[in-house]
Amino acid sequence: MLRDLIVALCVALPLVLLPGYPWARVLCGEEDRAARLIFGLALSLATVPAAALAAARLSGTGVTAAAALLGSGAVFLSGVAVSLVFGPARPADKPLLALPSAPLGPAALLPLGGALLVGIGVASGAVPGGWWPSVAAALLAGAAGALGLARPGGGAGFPVPPRASALRAFALPASLLLALLWGYSGPVLHDWPFIRGVDHYSHTVMANLMMERAEIYPYLIYPPGFHTLTAVICRLGGLDPLELFPVLAPAFLLLPALALYVLGRTLWGGGLGELAAASLVLLGGTYYYFQDAMYPNMVTAQFLLPMTLAALLRLYAAPGPRTSLLVAVIGSSVVLYHQVSAMYLGLLLALLCVWGLPYLLLREREVGGWMLLSLALLGSLSVLYAWDTYDLPGLVRGLVSGSPGGAATGEAVGMALGTQPPYSFSFLSGTMVSLPVLCLGLFGLVLAAGGTVRRAGRLSYLTLVLWAFVLFVGSRTAMSGFPQRFGRDLGIPLALFAALGLVVVLRSLVPRRPLLVFATSVVALLAVGLIGVRGAQSLQYAAGPSVQLTMTPGIAAAGEWLERHNTGGNIIVGPHANQVPSRMMLAMGDYSALQSFTRKQILRPRDLPPRGPRPLVDVLRVVENPAGGEVPEILRRYDVRYIVLYKNMPDRPTRDYWRAFADHPGLYRVRFENRDVLIVEPRFENGSSSDAPERPADLR
Repeated sequence: MLRDLIVALCVALPLVLLPGYPWARVLCGEEDRAARLIFGLALSLATVPAAALAAARLSGTGVTAAAALLGSGAVFLSGVAVSLVFGPARPADKPLLALPSAPLGPAALLPLGGALLVGIGVASGAVPGGWWPSVAAALLAGAAGALGLARPGGGAGFPVPPRASALRAFALPASLLLALLWGYSGPVLHDWPFIRGVDHYSHTVMANLMMERAEIYPYLIYPPGFHTLTAVICRLGGLDPLELFPVLAPAFLLLPALALYVLGRTLWGGGLGELAAASLVLLGGTYYYFQDAMYPNMVTAQFLLPMTLAALLRLYAAPGPRTSLLVAVIGSSVVLYHQVSAMYLGLLLALLCVWGLPYLLLREREVGGWMLLSLALLGSLSVLYAWDTYDLPGLVRGLVSGSPGGAATGEAVGMALGTQPPYSFSFLSGTMVSLPVLCLGLFGLVLAAGGTVRRAGRLSYLTLVLWAFVLFVGSRTAMSGFPQRFGRDLGIPLALFAALGLVVVLRSLVPRRPLLVFATSVVALLAVGLIGVRGAQSLQYAAGPSVQLTMTPGIAAAGEWLERHNTGGNIIVGPHANQVPSRMMLAMGDYSALQSFTRKQILRPRDLPPRGPRPLVDVLRVVENPAGGEVPEILRRYDVRYIVLYKNMPDRPTRDYWRAFADHPGLYRVRFENRDVLIVEPRFENGSSSDAPERPADLR
């Protein structure tokens, strides 16, 4: 595992940092080196997969090592050339929002202290769970922000002590080390050589498809960005995706921390960015993405989308062609990586166009004009990225004819709407977002309105509030299609404002009347205590065993056998509980079909492949009645070479499909068997059983 980690880092770090860095110097005008590197990382993630995919499509092959080198090299060399011609962008590092200059008064301290006290009570178990403590804490925190906003005083913040400036040099590395500890502790102690989460098997299949033929269809309707990037790293590092994810996936938790750093620094200057990055460990939604192996969601919704907003904030402050191009390139990559995050971006930009763009075009024509041009370019690139993935011509034809379900994308949307229940409010606020982020975030969100003394600040505040609003509304209705993902992502904008709220509380510890000093100290201790309790719980949970570890050595041995004996064709895997057991064997055996779903999932579809239900029903016919008269024709139709049956699984009950196959040795030959898995080979030839000599079973 150490060798794989070294190889993965030696390939991944240069690949994601170098190609976009020259472009970052040209486009973002960032004096802070760390922020410039992060913008370079965002630009690499936005452009390298697109360039590598274009090279693969032009050559008519999959993402080969040559396509990977050509794509990354083209991005880097073009950036160097543009940098030599146009030079770096003019720095524009002035914070967009002002910190409150007046310390908090008793009117704000009292409700804020009450909100934090409720949070500590819930975290410690002293207050019973349910929705009402979270609602009470949220209302008290919002009221505290409003009362703090009403207190006289505004403009520039307190001067930063010199020692605080010196400590900042270590704050960001410390925050990133905390994120790495959060990600790697559990896998190192419990998982390796495997990795927690189940979706990485689907990502493995899709990455393999990108390497083989540069497309994901018909496995799923999915954008190719993340899997193209994975294919590039695998080609250049010589690793299989199933070898890459266990060593590299925990490092994905760095990405939300980096985005929070850039946003905090852009809005309020140094200090806030580092604190926002450190708040990552308080966000349960981020860790749940990692624990479920929903890597594209995390990379897109919690890095590329926030970085798009950071670029948009820079456009407000310094309108021009460079910042407009920066917004368009990073923003369009959201469509290249994930469909749900593209929904977030589309909703947010639509609201901005309704509430902000008309005013800008009338009163601030320079900003409005460049913003309109940027959005037009972003939309054009997004259409280009989405053209093949979502069958846009077919979707448009279906909409015109009044039957959007006629396109595969329309069917996929119809499957998702209204099928996933939202999280309960207590789970959303207590686990996904966490109570310290909820309390301090709402407090900071209201209080930040007092810092909008400039036009760019007002636009920035409106953008962030609309971002949080879109995520909150989407998390509370099943008609968003993915309310649980909206809920997981809500913590990111709230964490940004929570950093502001904590800073305001700590900066209020100034020499004043003894009673006010005492009240402020109590509130500060409550805030730090709640953060400490939640942070310790989060790190302890991450360091423990995972409930999302489906793999065992016996199942892994079956997967290795399938890969060694893969001579083409397809396999059938017995369906269990959801699609994960099927996709797990496909990934390990290097197959992409047939997928298996239970009858209930087929009747209430949500995550089905775009080929329709017939292959899924045929799989059920085989596993439920292996001696049925229609089975030989089904096996010939799909060129089925092996049938894989689970006998035991670590995280779900199994149905004993394998017994029916073991009872028909004349029809199925046992090729592999251990305590967890049975693999059989059909003996059918031209609809009748074969008389070929039996080979010994591979028992492990």
